[in-house]
Amino acid sequence: MSRRWIQNPNRCADEYLDGIEDFIEFARRHNPGGTRIRCPCRRCNNTLWETIENVGFHLVRNGMIETYSICNLHEEQLDNASSSNATREGEDDVPTPMDSAEFEQYEQLLKSANQELYPGCESFSVLTAIVELMHGKIKYRMSNLCFDYFLGVFKRMLPADNCLPKDHRQAQKVLNGLGLGYEKIHACKNNCMLFYKEYETLDTCPICKESRFKMTSQNRTTKIPQKVMRYLPLKPRLQRLYMSTHTATDMRWHKEKRVDDDVMQHPTDGEAWKEFDRTFPDFAADPRNVRLGLATDGFNPYGVLNQHHSTWPIFVFPYNLSPWKCMKKEYMMMTVLITEDLGRSIDVYLRPLVDELKDLWTNGVRTYDKATGKMFTLRAAVMWTVNDFPAYAMVSGWSTKGYTACPVCKKNVTSGWHAGKVCYLGHRRWLPWDHEWREKDKEFDGNTEHRLRPREWSGDEILE
Repeated sequence: MSRRWIQNPNRCADEYLDGIEDFIEFARRHNPGGTRIRCPCRRCNNTLWETIENVGFHLVRNGMIETYSICNLHEEQLDNASSSNATREGEDDVPTPMDSAEFEQYEQLLKSANQELYPGCESFSVLTAIVELMHGKIKYRMSNLCFDYFLGVFKRMLPADNCLPKDHRQAQKVLNGLGLGYEKIHACKNNCMLFYKEYETLDTCPICKESRFKMTSQNRTTKIPQKVMRYLPLKPRLQRLYMSTHTATDMRWHKEKRVDDDVMQHPTDGEAWKEFDRTFPDFAADPRNVRLGLATDGFNPYGVLNQHHSTWPIFVFPYNLSPWKCMKKEYMMMTVLITEDLGRSIDVYLRPLVDELKDLWTNGVRTYDKATGKMFTLRAAVMWTVNDFPAYAMVSGWSTKGYTACPVCKKNVTSGWHAGKVCYLGHRRWLPWDHEWREKDKEFDGNTEHRLRPREWSGDEILE
């Protein structure tokens, strides 16, 4: 196998992560039935035995040595390897017939999308051609009419038996069928609410009375909304993860392949995950249920040219995967794209995602598992959010500025004005009760500290 990826200093780069994946498959092929190999990371240096899955994590964290030999792959078989494999093979001896019309449609679209653009074409498939052209359409702001014209020209230039869509409508249909579409939801100009569900038919905002549409010529047949949010539905993207044998197997890694060795290597090893399993045993019983993380941050795509514009993509990613695959971008799903100034009203724009997450938790969605050939009810739960401190304020609703900026202490924070800024004191509250620093005053703020550490708030109290 190629070792070029080992030289890449960026261990989060796709080349490096793909190289780890290829190496893991290489190790499995040359050590059939085995579960452990000598770890080739720079720290273990071929001297310590690790499970094949843990080796992948070590390579992300420590990097790989360049003197790894195939002879290091071989070891004596573990006693339980064959028995565990036999157990796994017997779970789904008689898979139920596939009964999802949606999956059949997806399979058909996937086949047509992956076929050659024309016989003998090695550079583009139908899908890659559509994606490239649609990217150009958006980047250079082509109208649908202009796009249809050039698509027709390209189709006539290609061999007669090409499979390029004839217009924008057909191209969009392929992307929608693959679960790559999005919904446009109109928003109030002042970020008061979305024209969504019970407000979908309104023409004015019920809160500020602002018009939903811009003032245009009376001769114009189509109305232009003041502000638009693009929502990428989460359910079809989660379903797609189970419509491929490869990714469906990966989504069960945390239950079937992770080694519990009392080392914190994955969120599964943390107390939060374990407490969640104890609290919701019905959810934890099926390893295919998805534990999600949610991350967001704003940026200005126009640099300093427009200080009032910000774009806020919101990403959701599954924690079921092994550590190095969690970082791969193909598993990250953008669900909301807000391309206007939203002020402090991100909660308004999160409503479609929150509604969908609630339904995924309560009811789930029927999903076809390609690995077992069976339908199951897929449920999902958000375990963590990942933000910097300013974005934390936007998502949670608790201001991270001023005298009560600490989201843990809340109103019980110790803060004061010093050297032209707000400073946060009182850290001695976390020390043991008999610590000598609690009695010192001159070395700190002139006061001794006899208070207990702030109590932890419950979920219900935080929500209230």
